[in-house]
Amino acid sequence: MMIRVKFSFLLLSFFISVAVFSQESLKVMYYNLLTFPQTQPDRIDTLKKITGYVQPDIFVVNELNSFSGGVQILNNALNTNGIQYYSSAVFYDGPDTDNLLFYNSNKLGLISQYQVPTVLRDISEYVLYYKDPNLSISQDTTFLYFYSLHLKAGSQQPDMNQRFQEAQALSNYLVLKNRTSNLFVGGDFNIYQDTEQACQEVLNGSNVTLVDPVNKMGSWHNNIGYQSYHTQSTRVNTGYAGGSSGGMDDRFDFIFVSPDVMSGSSGIEYIENSYTAVGQDGQHFNGIITVPTNNAVPEAIASALFYMSDHLPVVMEILIGGDVGLTTADEKISAVYVDQYSHLHIDLINGVECKELSIFDLYGRKVYSKNYLSTKSINENIEFLPIGIYIGSLLIDGNYTNFRFLLTN
Repeated sequence: MMIRVKFSFLLLSFFISVAVFSQESLKVMYYNLLTFPQTQPDRIDTLKKITGYVQPDIFVVNELNSFSGGVQILNNALNTNGIQYYSSAVFYDGPDTDNLLFYNSNKLGLISQYQVPTVLRDISEYVLYYKDPNLSISQDTTFLYFYSLHLKAGSQQPDMNQRFQEAQALSNYLVLKNRTSNLFVGGDFNIYQDTEQACQEVLNGSNVTLVDPVNKMGSWHNNIGYQSYHTQSTRVNTGYAGGSSGGMDDRFDFIFVSPDVMSGSSGIEYIENSYTAVGQDGQHFNGIITVPTNNAVPEAIASALFYMSDHLPVVMEILIGGDVGLTTADEKISAVYVDQYSHLHIDLINGVECKELSIFDLYGRKVYSKNYLSTKSINENIEFLPIGIYIGSLLIDGNYTNFRFLLTN
């Protein structure tokens, strides 16, 4: 809901009827491409099958070996069959293998990118903005921050120590740049359990605590309890396809996000149950991804996943724009308005009480917060805030109910 108010009292339902803004979904995919385009011929056709099946709006890759490999992906896997809307970030040839981000330019634009150096491989930052169709009305948009990591492989202590140092490089950068909202930190982490120092550093080492969208943290290696979440290896033997062997028994690939992505408080919101490892049906523990018959994807896609990489791609979807993260009036809130003195008024429905109000700007920054013992009606002076669109968040019964409002003169 979009609320534009300068009156003494207006019902929320009125604003819903006059100011509804559209929203759309974005599909995010991270994928370790296994030294692409090297290893075996014709892999671009294999990748084309996978990207055509998933149709990602944001596609972030690890283990890209060359600029020409990125060009192949853009021109021969993404912009094909009449599609011409994919663009890519700039390819940086760092030490070892590299990262790259591709995006749907109809929906998104690239603001900036930055390479965070580590001893082994760079960590890449890509900042995108949403091409909001209501930009002329809202005069603002949503920014998304993507990070591509490929941490040191190996199960020995020196390997774990190096992963920790690489994770610290990311944390230090996030603190330096004060990155706290709309964060997507993904890639091949090569971690075996959540208690490893590198994992804890990624999750808790910066100004914001990152979360696993499926909340399946634990000791993943060779643990059948996590067979539906394992991402490596698609093969038992390396054979023709190369890469690591051993079958599906590790969860190396993740997309961690900032909490506001889960709550929708910063203009985007995770679509429940959308996070998955493509081709993972939970029936291939310690086996190859194609045998027995894969029930998660068509046979041709399962075969493509087998031949393309020893990793499975990880996918999640988000909503962006419009009423993202907002609760409808008849659920919790009976009225919201800003009076002529710039006081924000919120009335809750009967039987509903609030213990906390937070207000965020569209960059996800908290600009106001107030705690209550318990209240059914709120009246807060927000005249110190500049004119613009804000997202309010109410703590009700242990959960957050969000709404959007516009502060005018």
